[in-house]
Amino acid sequence: MYVPARVPAHAQASRSAPARAVGLAASVLVSIAGLAGVAAAQPVDENPPVMLQWFETKWSDIERRMPDFFKAGYGSVWLPPTGRAYVWPGSSNQNSTSVGYDVHDRFDLGKPNAQTAYGTESGFDAMVAEFHRADALVFIDTILNHNGARQGSSGFQLDGGYPGFWMAPGNPPTLKQPTSNWGDFHAGVSGGYRQSEDPGGPRYCLLTGDLVALIDINPSSNNQFIRQPTAAGNPLNIPAGIVFNRPDPDNARFYPDTALGVDTINNPGMGFAGPLNTGVFSPPCDIPARNEPASQISFGRFNLDNPMAGDPIPENATGYLLRWTQWMVDVKKVDGFRLDAAKHIPSWFFDSFWDAAVYQRRVTPDGRRVTPYSFGEVVDGNDFIFDRHIRKPNGRTSGRLTAGDLFGNRDALDLNGAGQLRNLVNGGGFGSWQNIVGSHLDNTDDGFNNGTLGVNHIWSHDNGVTGDGGAMPVLPTDRQQGWFAHAYLLMRTGQAEVYHHGRGVARTGQAFYPREGVPVALGNNTAGNTANPVITNLVQLANQLGRGEFQPRWTDGDVMIFERRTPIAGGYSGNALIGANDRYDSGFDQRTIGTSFPTGTRLIEMTGNAADPQVDPNNDIPEIITVAAFGQVTIRVPRNVSSAGEHNKGFVVYAPAIPSGAVSFTNIAATLPADSTAVPTYRRRMTSVPVITAPQFEIQLTTTNGDPGAASNDNADDAAFFKFGQGYQDLNGNGSVDVDYTSAVIPGFEAFLTENRPLAGTSNPSGLYRQTINADQLDEGFNYISVVAFRARTPGEAPLFRELREVVYIDREAPQAAFDNPGIVTQGQQITINALDHTVNRIHVIINPAPGLDPVTGSTIFNQAARLDRFDYVRTLSNLNNGRNTLLIVAFEESGNYSAQTTTVFVGCPADWDGSGGVDGDDIGAFFADWQAGNADIDGSGGTDGDDITFFFERWQAGC
Repeated sequence: MYVPARVPAHAQASRSAPARAVGLAASVLVSIAGLAGVAAAQPVDENPPVMLQWFETKWSDIERRMPDFFKAGYGSVWLPPTGRAYVWPGSSNQNSTSVGYDVHDRFDLGKPNAQTAYGTESGFDAMVAEFHRADALVFIDTILNHNGARQGSSGFQLDGGYPGFWMAPGNPPTLKQPTSNWGDFHAGVSGGYRQSEDPGGPRYCLLTGDLVALIDINPSSNNQFIRQPTAAGNPLNIPAGIVFNRPDPDNARFYPDTALGVDTINNPGMGFAGPLNTGVFSPPCDIPARNEPASQISFGRFNLDNPMAGDPIPENATGYLLRWTQWMVDVKKVDGFRLDAAKHIPSWFFDSFWDAAVYQRRVTPDGRRVTPYSFGEVVDGNDFIFDRHIRKPNGRTSGRLTAGDLFGNRDALDLNGAGQLRNLVNGGGFGSWQNIVGSHLDNTDDGFNNGTLGVNHIWSHDNGVTGDGGAMPVLPTDRQQGWFAHAYLLMRTGQAEVYHHGRGVARTGQAFYPREGVPVALGNNTAGNTANPVITNLVQLANQLGRGEFQPRWTDGDVMIFERRTPIAGGYSGNALIGANDRYDSGFDQRTIGTSFPTGTRLIEMTGNAADPQVDPNNDIPEIITVAAFGQVTIRVPRNVSSAGEHNKGFVVYAPAIPSGAVSFTNIAATLPADSTAVPTYRRRMTSVPVITAPQFEIQLTTTNGDPGAASNDNADDAAFFKFGQGYQDLNGNGSVDVDYTSAVIPGFEAFLTENRPLAGTSNPSGLYRQTINADQLDEGFNYISVVAFRARTPGEAPLFRELREVVYIDREAPQAAFDNPGIVTQGQQITINALDHTVNRIHVIINPAPGLDPVTGSTIFNQAARLDRFDYVRTLSNLNNGRNTLLIVAFEESGNYSAQTTTVFVGCPADWDGSGGVDGDDIGAFFADWQAGNADIDGSGGTDGDDITFFFERWQAGC
C-alpha cells in the first residue's frame, strides 16, 4: 500500500461557544406532560430532514428562492462542485460554464468577470448564510480524485498547469508522454494512460486510472511545496507559470495562522476488511486491504478574524486537498460533503487522512463541535461500499468489519436501491415492488432497513429522469418522475434526497450536462406557471410523521404497504401507514393487513389523494379508516390512473390525526408579493412574505382538531413550540433555551409563554398559543419560522406533530452602503459602491441631483448601478461638471426601505468650488456656504468637518 508522508500542519478554526444544555422551565414541563419522547433519542430511528439536490441554479437565484425551499420542508441541500473549472487563459470570456467535475482550481469559487457556472465566492457565501438562516445544512459536491482533462502540452505547462499541483515540467517543458514523470499525478504505461471507468477495457486500473479522461491525482505522492505562494523568491514555492501558481499576497487567506497553535487529532484507525484482490488485477492495480493503523496528525487553525494572517507552509498533494476541505468547513461554513468518485480513491486516504481533517470540525448552532456528515459516490455492490467506504458513528458489525466508530461520519449514496426504484418507475406498471426492500444499502450493516446507512434517492445528475448528457435535457412527464416511488422514498427510514434540476444555467458546447430531475420538487412546475405540491406535501409529511421503525406489511408486484412504528412496553405503537402502487391501469388495489395501531384508532389520509376527484372520482378510497380488532385494517391504494384520467398519484399516507392550525403575525406593515410569472421559474419566489417594521410583534398559532369527526379533543394538541432560524435563542424571555440539543425531535425550540392554551382535554373549538417577540433580536431581512403543535398521545408513543413553516421580513433598519470616495475623478470613470448588509438589493447613483430631489422618485433605471458582485455595485460617471460634483447614493432593500447619502467628487481642481475654471475668492465663499450646510465632504471621509476646511485651503493656496 502506498502511504504518503504525514502531511504538515494545516488549518482549523477553533472558535466555538460552550455547549448549552438548558432544560425546559418547570411551567413548560407541566404544560407538556403528555409529550413523552420529545427529548428521547431513538437509536434505530434515523430520520434526518429531507435533502434537496439542487443543481443548475445560480447561487443568487437559490438565495432568492430560500423562502420556497424552507416552506417546502427541506432541511439540507446538496449543491454542485464549487471550484472553478478550466477556462483557456486567452479566452475573451473568463466565465466558466462547466458543471464543475473537471475542477481546475478548488480555492477559486468565482470572482467578478471570472465566475463559475453558478456565480462568485461572495455569492456563495451569501447563499450559505441564507441556508443557515433557514435552518438547513449545506453539502457540496467534492472532487478529491482528479482535476480537469489530462493536458500535457508545453503551453499548458508554461501557463503553470493545474493550480496547487506540480506536473514535474521540464526546463523548457516538452509534450508529456504517458510514461513521463507527472509529479502529483498518476502516470500511464507505454501503451497509453490507464483508465478507471471500464473494467473490461484496456489498461483498466481502479485506483490509478483516469476517470473519463480526467487526470488522476496520486494521493501517495510526496512532493513538498508551498502550493499557493504569497511572495516571490521563496525556494519552497511551487514553480510558477505565466498564469497559474504565481505568488499572490491574497493567498495568505487560504492558510492557517501558525500563531494560533495546532490541534492534534488522534485517529483510532480502521479494522481489517478482507484480503487483497490479487488475481483480479495486477500490481499496482490491486486494491489493498482496508486495515489502517491508529495515527496522529496535527492541524493548524484558520484566523477567522484576520484571514490575511495565514502562514504558507509546504505540503504534498494530499495535504493540499485536506487544507481545502478544512477551509470549506471552517471559513466557507459548509456542513458536509458529497464525495465524487470515491470508489476511485484508496480507502486509506479517507480512513487515515480525510477523516482526521474533518473530525469534530463543524460547529452546531448550539456551539458543540461535531464531525460533518459526508456521503460517497461508490458505483459498486453494497458489500464493497460497506467494506471500504463507510465509517459512521455507532455502526454495526456485519461480519466483515466494524464499519462504524465514534471518529468518522462517512456514508454513501444508495445506488443499488436507487437503481431498483428507477427500474420500477420506468417499468410503467410492469415492475415489481418485491425487488426494492432487499436492494438497499441500509441492509448491509445489520440486515434491517432502519436508517443507519445510505442516502436514499431515485434520480440524480448522473441518472436523471430524462436527458442523455449531450444537450439540454427534455422535461420529464409526470409519469416519468415517479411520484408514487417518492412516497415510498420519503416516508421510509433514513436520509432521503430529491433531485431538482433548476434549468437556470446556460451552457454551450458541453459534452456533459446534468440529467433532468423532478421539476415539481420545490412546489411549482418548471415546465409551466402552475403550483404543484405533490412532492413538497410528502416532504412535510415525512417531517411530521416519519418516526420509528420501517415495517413492511404487504409487498407484491403491484403494491407496497409499510408502517412506521415505535417500540413501546409490550409491543409497538403505529405512527403512519403508507401504501404505494405502480400500476397504470385504472382503479385501486385493496389489501387487508395487520398494523400496530390500537383498535378503534381513526387513521386520516394525509396526502389529500383520497379526497381528490381526479385520483378518486368514485369515492372508493376512504378518507378515514378505523382500525379493527388486533390492529387489522383494510386499505385501498389508488393506481396511477382513474376513470378521470392519468394522475400519477398512486399512493396514500394514513396516520392518527395531527393538529390542524394556522400561524399569523401582528404588526404587519406590508407584504412582499410573490414573483409574477414573468420571472423565470428557476428564480421565481412563490412565497409572499409579511414585512414587520415595529419593535415587537406577536407570533400566534391557532389550532383545531385534525379529526373534525372525533368524539372529543382528547388527541388534539397538548403542546406547541416555535423556532426562528437555527434556534437556540431565548426569544420568549425566560432566560434559557427551552429545548436543548438532546431532543431528537425539536432541538433549539422555544415554548409559547405569552399565552399557552392547548386544545386537548377541553371542549373549546380551538387552541391558542401566543408569543411576543422583540424584533431587534432578529436578523434584518428574511426570518424563517417553524411552529410545531403536538398531538396528545400516551407515554411511550412517538411524538407526532403538525409543522407550520412561515417566513417574515424584519425591517427595522435602513439598508447601508459605503463609497470609497476617490475625491478627484474623470469623465467616464467607474466607481464602486459596497453594500454593507445582505438586505441591499439595488443601488442608485444620481449625479448632481436637483435641490430637494426625493431620493425614491429620483432613483430610476437610468441611474441604477450595475451589480458587479453580491455586495459590490458599479456606476460609470458621465455628464460631470468641471470642478465640484455631488453624488446622491441611494441603497434600497426589497421592502422599499432605503438610505441616502450625499458625497462630493471633483473633475479637475477640487479648490475650484464654484466651477468657474479658476481659483479665486469666490470659491472660498461657495465652499463655506456648503460647509455650513453640511455638504462639503471634500476629503471623502463621509462627513463634513474641520478636516475638509484644511483640505480645501491646501488646494486653494496651491492654486491646484
